[in-house]
This record gives sequence, C-alpha cells and structure tokens, in this order.
Amino acid sequence: MSLPLQVALAQCDRHASILRDALSQMPAPLTEAHLRQASPELIRLLDQFVLRFTKLQDTLGAQVLRQFAVQVLAEPVEDAAFIDVLNLLERRGYLTADQWAVQRSTRNILTHEYPDDPMRQALALSAAQAAALQLVGWLRNIQERVKA
Repeated sequence: MSLPLQVALAQCDRHASILRDALSQMPAPLTEAHLRQASPELIRLLDQFVLRFTKLQDTLGAQVLRQFAVQVLAEPVEDAAFIDVLNLLERRGYLTADQWAVQRSTRNILTHEYPDDPMRQALALSAAQAAALQLVGWLRNIQERVKA
C-alpha cells in the first residue's frame, strides 16, 4: 500500500538527513584499514549509513517515484512498468535509469555482509558514499518540483 506522497517525501527527507549526517562523519575514502581497525563508534556509524541509504532508496522506489510522476507531473503511469517510470523521469531530468540501476546494485551489495572480506566491504561502502550524494540530489530535485 502506498503512502501519501507528502508522507513518503517526509520519510525520505528524514532518511536523507540522517544519511548526510553519517556521511559527514565517515572517513572518505573508506579503506580496508578503517574497517580492520573499526571502533564501535565507526561500526555504529556505518550501520546507520547503510540502513538510511537502503531505506532512502527503497522509499523513493516504492513510494515516491511513481506517485510523483502521476500526481505532480500528471503522467498516466499508474500501471506502467517501473522501468517506464524511470525512463519518464529521466526524460524530465530528475534521474537517469542507468544510474538508478547502479544505485540498486549498490544497495543490494550493501545488504550483504562480508565479515571476512574488509576490502570488499570498503569498496562497497566507498561506492555507496558517492551514490548517497546522488540519491539525496535526486530527492532534492523532486522536492523542489513538488513545492513549485
């Protein structure tokens, strides 16, 4: 069941705020050495980052993008395939379908833990650091259009 668009955007805004806060406190670039020597504080910070990255991406995909296209852009995509919604939003300049796929891949990699492979963890988290900024940027563009 979909949330009302404003409620979903408020959830996204909360996720983005916490995500940005975590991002500002994380080492960049995040390295294997950081993970091998991770303090409990860094581990909590990384957990928070991964959770909010995942929630932001999930909420945008499941609750915001289609509703935004229908309610704000007045596009009849209620029953369209999700890729068609992404392509529409790309044509309108809100995101790119290819980058959305990269975002999903990054999100999926983050949800798998590799406790015995800190290098793999560091690579995934570093990719997510860059991806997070793009995700927050997409959210801001959508929010600005909703307010217009």
